[in-house]
Amino acid sequence: MLYGIVDIGSNTIRLKIYEYKNNKIKSVFSKKKTAGLIAYRDDGKLNDEGINILSDILNKFNKIMDLLNVSKRYFFATASLRNISNTYEIIGFIKEKRGIKIHILDDETEAQLSFNSVKDIGLGSDEGILIDVGGGSCEIIIFENKTPIGKGSLPIGSLSCYEDYVGVMFPNKKESENIEKRVIKEIEDLDFVKTHKKYLFGVGGTVRNLKKLLVHLNFINEKEDTIPVYLLDDVLDELKYNNKENFNKILKVKAERIHTLVPGIIIIKTIAKYFHIEKICVCKNSIREGVLYSLLDAEGL
Repeated sequence: MLYGIVDIGSNTIRLKIYEYKNNKIKSVFSKKKTAGLIAYRDDGKLNDEGINILSDILNKFNKIMDLLNVSKRYFFATASLRNISNTYEIIGFIKEKRGIKIHILDDETEAQLSFNSVKDIGLGSDEGILIDVGGGSCEIIIFENKTPIGKGSLPIGSLSCYEDYVGVMFPNKKESENIEKRVIKEIEDLDFVKTHKKYLFGVGGTVRNLKKLLVHLNFINEKEDTIPVYLLDDVLDELKYNNKENFNKILKVKAERIHTLVPGIIIIKTIAKYFHIEKICVCKNSIREGVLYSLLDAEGL
């Protein structure tokens, strides 16, 4: 049985196809398109150009799944469509034009699915904090005994921070400080009990690409899946100037994240320091696996 999961993010839209056979899950196909939907917002709405880009990409992904005979399909969006005022107009338009049903995940469901994606295989500690830094939001889960005790969503992400605070490519000192202040404000608004945890577990592309960048710059070895928090200050110091030399450092790692990776690293660093984290653990799974597990669970598999 093939399952197709389409994740509509604020920056990237991804298709992953999994085969479920003999109680085992295997990823068999992956494709992504950089759509940058957040850049097509006018007065809190996704504009017509953005809607058409979204529609065309989803149609192409659907055709790929037709060719591969994918029988189970699930299209979902998080902050990309959740944090706009014409969400349900878009859902209706896509359903009518493409025959595709988009599921909008609320922030709590998004956080829980991100946690579910790694709780059985990706957590090297019974307690800690899990984050998923997306383009338009950041999910945080505090857990003990591998059970969430606090969940929340920050309405900011790597791409929205770039859009809101950065004037050129990389944030300057003042812009970086403004991002940090905003992250702290949003955490405090969640009313979490102030806690100290040793480990922060990172899900999603921002933390994975942070690791790739650290490997590329020879800060860590490729085999390492934990990052000491102090290295985030070191890598941000390395990228503090808006110049060609620094742009090339990210272009060689992940070209499409040249403008979003540094704001994403600032978000991770700020969260880590707020909770007195010592080490960041890079998780291989993502919310897409969490969605797949929930579909299989609903089918009793």
